[in-house]
Amino acid sequence: MEKHLLAIPNRCTGCNRCVYACAAVKEGMFMPSKARLKINNIPHQGYSVPSVCFHCPKPDCLEACPEEAIFRNERGVVVVDARKCDGCGDCVSACPYGMIEQYGSGKAFKCDLCGGNPACVAECHFGALVFKEPDKTARKLRGTQMKQRITEGSPAQKRHELAVRIRDEAVRIPRTPGYMGG
Repeated sequence: MEKHLLAIPNRCTGCNRCVYACAAVKEGMFMPSKARLKINNIPHQGYSVPSVCFHCPKPDCLEACPEEAIFRNERGVVVVDARKCDGCGDCVSACPYGMIEQYGSGKAFKCDLCGGNPACVAECHFGALVFKEPDKTARKLRGTQMKQRITEGSPAQKRHELAVRIRDEAVRIPRTPGYMGG
């Protein structure tokens, strides 16, 4: 069974360690703007929500790419082939979660799950990010988050709106040590 990267917002402290780890692994430097995941801080409510790529069953980014630079690899992970990417940005507009972005050159980049061992998960000491085979609770959490599709705005605007919606759902669940298992 394939594993999924799950964000558990009730556990996120907003420390950004995952973001720095991702950027370091993918870019070779601590450059949060180039990380493949983001932390959305909602300071007035004291809440932080991780934004992660869902590697959608029917990815809008893949469908939108006219060059077939986005594809599902042998592990089922949605990835970008930078050699084929022409920098049109259609995939960026198509992603309803704001999880695909472009370098200054126009080439698209997104999460590739670090070859099956996500650096963000290894760095998250609070359990806000997990990489696991989906059980009933995990499928429900992922499904609830994926239903929150945002069709308008920049990637940052989409991530923020998604975070607000996820926060609204998540705060109904008490923050307990046993939430989502371990």
